[in-house]
This record gives sequence, structure tokens and C-alpha cells, in this order.
Amino acid sequence: MIGGSLFFFDNPHKGVSFGMKKIATLLFIYFISNSFVLSAQEVTVSTYDVLPPFAFRNAQGKLTGVYIEVVKKAVSRMPDYTVSFHLVPWERAKNEAKTGSTFAILPPYFHAHDWLTDEEPKRPYIWPYSLPLFTQHDVLICNEKVLNETRTEYPEDFQGLKFAMWRGDGRTGAVLSNMAEKKKISLRLLNGPESIIKFLLSERADCTVTSRIPFAWQVKQMKKTGNYQKYGHNSVTLKEVLVVSSNDGYLGYTDVDAKKNFPFKKDFSIKFDIEIYKMKKSGEIQEIVERFIE
Repeated sequence: MIGGSLFFFDNPHKGVSFGMKKIATLLFIYFISNSFVLSAQEVTVSTYDVLPPFAFRNAQGKLTGVYIEVVKKAVSRMPDYTVSFHLVPWERAKNEAKTGSTFAILPPYFHAHDWLTDEEPKRPYIWPYSLPLFTQHDVLICNEKVLNETRTEYPEDFQGLKFAMWRGDGRTGAVLSNMAEKKKISLRLLNGPESIIKFLLSERADCTVTSRIPFAWQVKQMKKTGNYQKYGHNSVTLKEVLVVSSNDGYLGYTDVDAKKNFPFKKDFSIKFDIEIYKMKKSGEIQEIVERFIE
């Protein structure tokens, strides 16, 4: 008995030895688990936060949205990788892919045919594209005042009007920019859907081509805050005229200096597509969509 406690050791060093072994075991487990975490490759995806409900900041300032949560969920099931998001204007995200300074951008439409390198021979600067993440419907929205029975064919029947479009957006291809160069329409490039809606309501623009769900979501939020009424004082009615196209959003990987800068790209893209396929089959992607779209 020592100090009121009972200790019985055949070997006075046995207890110390046992304790040291236990500590060594715990340290081994700690370093093994941490080396696994440290070995996971972080990938950086360039995207924006101005297109709710697809990619935006919530009331707490956290980046979220349909595309963000789909990518996060898929990568969380890829133990070799982690993902971080680099928030930039869309035009800059495209340029980062074009220069090879980002691993991937989210969520481009398919543009392998017209987003090409400057250098000859010209080739797509984004390749490959992931499996489709979500299908968006692009629609023509106009101030009802400029509509009449002769404006039925897009874009021919909409000459002479003022268009507002999101800067860097590729949903109309070169159609509107070519018409603007030929002075057939006036084209104003703005920094996001809310700015476009303000232009339409204040009659500084007549029409826009936009993704249906984000446009409706933004209108709803502006009505909640009173901004819609503030800019819509001229009794402007915005009307969906027609569906221009349906396009899928993808995770698009840079193909510029990728072998040197991102040697893991092929491995990541295959594993990511496998997880997206599983999420589509299980209905998980639809569940994520329904969380954001009422």
C-alpha cells in the first residue's frame, strides 16, 4: 500500500511499460488517421454566388444552392478528395478555365463547340464535362408593352428592342452579340439576375434570355423585400414569351495544362461521374432540388 492506494506489480517497470505502449498505440492511430486526411487531394472549383437557388449565399452567409450541394455530396463520397469553392464573377471563372488556373468551373452549359482556346489549333478549353447535374430551361422574358402578334419568332421578330443579359453568360451563344454588332438590337451586359430585373422594371431594357427558375426565384425575393415594387412603379408586367432552349448544367474541367497542374483530373472525373450516376438513380439529386425549389 502506497499513499492509501493499492498497487501490486511483479515488475516495478511493468505499469510504466504498459502505459507507454498504450500512448504509443494512440499516437500511431492518430498519425495514421491524420495522414489519411492530409493525403486527400483538395480540388478548387470556381463558381459564383449570384444565381439562387442554384448557387448563392443564404441568410447566414453560407454558400449553398442546388449545384453546390450536389457537388459537395458527391465529393464527400470520394475519400481521396475534398472540394473548395472559389467565388468569382462568371466571366472570370471562364477565363480561369481558359488559362488553366482553376481545376473546374460550376455550372457551365455544354460549350465544347464554341468556348475555344485562343491558340491554334483551337480546341475546347473545358474538357471533359461531367454527367449532367440539372436541366435548366432558358426562356425569353419581355416587358409586355413591347409584345404584339408579330413577335413570335425568336430572335428575328425581336429586332429593334433593348436586351439586358448577364455578363459572361453563354446561354444565347453568339446570337444576341451578333445582332448587337449589326445594330439590330441594343445589348446591355449586367452583373446578375437582380440587376437585369431592375433594368426591365425601370424600362431601361425590354427583354432578357434567362434561366426560368432563378429568374422566378429572384422576382419572388425582390417582392418580399419591396425592391420589385420600388423599381416597377411604371406598372410594368414581365411576361415569359417562349422557351429558347433547355440546357444541362455541368461540372466542367479545364483542359489547359491539366496534365501538369492537375494530374489527378481523370481519376477525379471518373469517380465524380460514378457518384452523380448513383445520386440520380437513388433520387438524391431530385431531393436536393426540391429543398431549394418550392
